[in-house]
Amino acid sequence: MVRQWRKYVAEIAKAVSKVLPDAKLYVFGSVVKGDAVGGSDVDILVVSQHTPASNLERAKLKLRIEEEAGLPLYHPFEIHLVDEKEAEWYYRRVKELTKADRLLSDSCGGNL
Repeated sequence: MVRQWRKYVAEIAKAVSKVLPDAKLYVFGSVVKGDAVGGSDVDILVVSQHTPASNLERAKLKLRIEEEAGLPLYHPFEIHLVDEKEAEWYYRRVKELTKADRLLSDSCGGNL
């Protein structure tokens, strides 16, 4: 799955747009840096003003996104679901944070 991460991120992006229409999606970590290996995970940051405060509600929302995207029970995608305020930490500290739509359109020759 890691080798085809762009395909799955596209499905996750579609699911996120249904579940959280205002969300911004970013990808970061080893797949963006180009040094992912078979055991790597794919870090996805989902930023939405509608992110629940409760960890339980966030877990339910992540599960809903995963199900909507058609991901199997075990997968390498680590979804970081945060609100705008919490996203500031990622914006300041994660250098390779890249908008998912940019990565996906680059891989599709602009046909996303």
